[in-house]
Amino acid sequence: MRLLLPTLAAALLAACGKPSQLGFKVVSTVEHDANCYTQGLELLDGRMFESGGGYGSSTLREVDPKTGGVLRKRPMARTVFAEGITILNGELWVLTWQEHIAYVFEPDSFKYLRQYKYDGEGWGLTNDGKHLIMSDGSDVIRFIDPDGFKVVRELAVTSSGKTVEEINELEFTPAGIYANIYQTDRIARISPDNGNVTGWLDCSALRKQLPPPHRAEVLNGIALDKKTGRFWITGKLWPRMFEVEITE
Repeated sequence: MRLLLPTLAAALLAACGKPSQLGFKVVSTVEHDANCYTQGLELLDGRMFESGGGYGSSTLREVDPKTGGVLRKRPMARTVFAEGITILNGELWVLTWQEHIAYVFEPDSFKYLRQYKYDGEGWGLTNDGKHLIMSDGSDVIRFIDPDGFKVVRELAVTSSGKTVEEINELEFTPAGIYANIYQTDRIARISPDNGNVTGWLDCSALRKQLPPPHRAEVLNGIALDKKTGRFWITGKLWPRMFEVEITE
């Protein structure tokens, strides 16, 4: 976990309101289903879960993190565009893009449990162990009580005083909330306390490592391996996933 802890220099930069420039080292790569329009990625106790979007093609998946192979898959309703996912209190939560519904499933069987309505669009989803944390494509991140799906706090995201919009897939870590910025190859690290971006990670070099030919679209999908402190990163229709160490 040491790579997740901010250095003294990073702490000083954050105190001054200037984000750190983060770097990464690729540790390993595995195959990824190039037909999956990745919306959410989650790693828990060595098990990887993924959601793929698209009307008529949205799915929930369990993926083998050692090979990238799909272990099992559940199709969503054809009228639903699946978005971000997270696992909280032993339950798998799935957002939908414009259907205003959050679904809850049993992660071992993908059995449907219940659903909740919400306002606005659903994009990224993560949790801090107590609250669900949700993005909607704007500059606002919402903290949500899972008991009833009620918003308890909102956070406006800024970088050096400027608004950061199109916040997409999320991953909560001890160092902050990592967020894909839609239509870019950049990931922001966001303070859950005040919404300030404390670091930027440019992942454009990962795209150059994708084997041609491919139909790869935007970067999307961040999952923290809590045992190693490393991250798994992929994108929509990417043929590979990358295990990386993030550094200051």
